Amino acid sequence: MSAAAEPAHREGPFAPAGSARARLRAATIDLVLQRGLDGVEAQELCARAGFDRAEFERCFDGVGDCALAVYLANIAEFDRALDAASAPGDPWRDRLRATAYVAARHVRDRPLSTRFDMVAMLAAGGLAQAHRDRYVRRIVDLIDEGRQELPDPEALGPTVAETIFGSIYQLLARELSGTGGTGRAEAVVPQLMFIAVRPYLGDEAAREELEISPPP
Repeated sequence: MSAAAEPAHREGPFAPAGSARARLRAATIDLVLQRGLDGVEAQELCARAGFDRAEFERCFDGVGDCALAVYLANIAEFDRALDAASAPGDPWRDRLRATAYVAARHVRDRPLSTRFDMVAMLAAGGLAQAHRDRYVRRIVDLIDEGRQELPDPEALGPTVAETIFGSIYQLLARELSGTGGTGRAEAVVPQLMFIAVRPYLGDEAAREELEISPPP
């Protein structure tokens, strides 16, 4: 499967879809996944994308800089999807479930981009790590809001949410490593909701999550 098989991206410097920069984004994901960040040369990347080499050098300080820009575009796209997932006034459990399904569908439809973000960019350095930490923190904080459902919110610490997120992340990482795809991402949401809800709302509420149908 090539990067071009994914939905067209419309993000920042890589918009509009079908443009030379959109092709550069797809080619960057494709080649970095094949060879790793250090195995891609700018000349080959530009040739794959049909992107002008002089323009590439004006815009990016090498392949690593281009890959970081692609990564940040992917994160911004994911952030927008999460922003639209639910209304701030909705109950915590409903917001968490809606966000989980939006996130699952997002990664399901973008297996290459998800592998690029989660695996290939691990070697991209401190700036990529800082941005990764930011969006991880956003999800952990949403899970941690479950403490407000307790009679005593201080009865559990924030590390519970971090542990829950770690379990979710590891499950997705295993799926990516085992199949190279994210086709089951939506199917595992009830299981992940069970894990996330149980510490805050108890066994009965957690078991209910296993039976709740996905939103349309």
